[in-house]
Amino acid sequence: MADEHLTRRSFVAGAGGLVVASAFPLTSVAARARRNPLARGGRFLSGVACGEPARHGAIVWTRLHEVESAAQVRLEVAADPGFRRVLHRELVPVLPDRDFTVKTRINRIALQPGERYWYRFATQTTSSPVGRLQTRRPPDSREPARIGFFSCQRWEHGYFTPQAALAREDLDLVVSLGDYLYEEDSGAKLPARRQSTGAPNGHVETLAQWRAKHRLYRTDPRLQAMHAAHPVMAIWDDCEVEGNWAGPGPSSGPSPVDARSVPFAVKRTNGIRTFFENFPVQAGGGERFRIYRNLRIGRNAELFLLDTRQYRDPQPCRDGTLTDPAYAACFEDRQPGRTFLGAAQKRWLLDRLPSSQATWKVLGNAQMMMALDLPTGKPVQSDPWDGYDAERHEVLEGLRGRGVRNLTSIVGDVHTFFAGDLTTTGRVGGQPIGTEFVGSSVTHDGLGVDPLSQEDFDRLADNLPLANPHLRYSRFGVRGYGVLEARPDELNVTFRAAETVLEPTSAVYDLARFRVRAGTPAVERV
Repeated sequence: MADEHLTRRSFVAGAGGLVVASAFPLTSVAARARRNPLARGGRFLSGVACGEPARHGAIVWTRLHEVESAAQVRLEVAADPGFRRVLHRELVPVLPDRDFTVKTRINRIALQPGERYWYRFATQTTSSPVGRLQTRRPPDSREPARIGFFSCQRWEHGYFTPQAALAREDLDLVVSLGDYLYEEDSGAKLPARRQSTGAPNGHVETLAQWRAKHRLYRTDPRLQAMHAAHPVMAIWDDCEVEGNWAGPGPSSGPSPVDARSVPFAVKRTNGIRTFFENFPVQAGGGERFRIYRNLRIGRNAELFLLDTRQYRDPQPCRDGTLTDPAYAACFEDRQPGRTFLGAAQKRWLLDRLPSSQATWKVLGNAQMMMALDLPTGKPVQSDPWDGYDAERHEVLEGLRGRGVRNLTSIVGDVHTFFAGDLTTTGRVGGQPIGTEFVGSSVTHDGLGVDPLSQEDFDRLADNLPLANPHLRYSRFGVRGYGVLEARPDELNVTFRAAETVLEPTSAVYDLARFRVRAGTPAVERV
């Protein structure tokens, strides 16, 4: 057996070389699969991916390009990367109404908890790249849990060089914290990344346009390498549908109503449908588009992923920011009764998280829970948790009242690295409840507060620590990702940054390291 299982360290060292409608129930296509033959041709140009790791398997995914009709592909799972010991084979359908994406849940007793396996797809004439599948550890596993996290990949702003480094990390899984892609076209910083997949108004709206956008992103070899190396758990933020969308919409973002080619409700459905087509994820809880869920990773960590878009009320103060004079005089963000999570998700979180037996409870959050004020007491913008102040306090005070300890939140969205102490109000005056770590973007420029002049940006950077003493660290202007390691006695987080995203390859370096001691909700710089 020793020659058939690679060690964790030896695999990740070579991980970079791996790249060579609705939420559909995985069981609904089995009968259709039997009617279709094994595909003769086609190519696997989008790579492979896996997610939703279980004790005896995971969901695996690929897309078959250059085919025109329904067919099947062969899936193999092996105990070694050379496929000398194949443990599972099955035929999986490839259907036009899912943009020829392939998705199936593997559940085989031959796959043991906490082990690594390898998988690939094939037609009669072609084979996909090889991916690695990591099964979920048993709940009593004491091994440190390691989670990578990233957000905000904008194609035209640079190459996904941080993802190449993330592929080489030694991880249990990766969390995509939203804005995996951007539906709005913008000016390309690099000629090689110029693209136009949207409608005349510059936005992706129709189903065909959404599918083209997803296919474009999956051509990046660095992103393919990351997906091949690690299971990925994904949530959406706004740009998987439209900037700053809220609940049923329409969005407060940049698409003007009179320029839409389809109604917002249709665009929203198309964006969500293609999210499920392109990620190894299945809607849960009997709800068509539910993505909030939890995943236990041994004894040391349990991950709770949130949906902070689909159920929320519209943003207060006309979705204002600090650059709007009217916003400074608006205090609707403090109005009670307004929801960010929706009643069902909030009830799930307040019931499920306190019952977790894991040492560390990790919230996968699309938006910051910590306040980001300028001046003191006035949020920079109303789209994140800051715009829903009463519910933030209700949720965090509810968790505190139920005795939750060792809570941490990992976040994307603002294209900036932050680390700080989380209180029940999001500010220094509240009761300590946990910590929060905010990763920068993979490629997207700036803080994410638009429109900011250079003067506004400089003022924000200079005064942010004074107005937000709960922040223990901030770093602007760099791109990268975070790595969290949960141990019985402490939580360790490392921020890593790429030297550049303007070249196809780049070195990545440690930007900052942090520690949180078990039982002490405070960030320490190490």
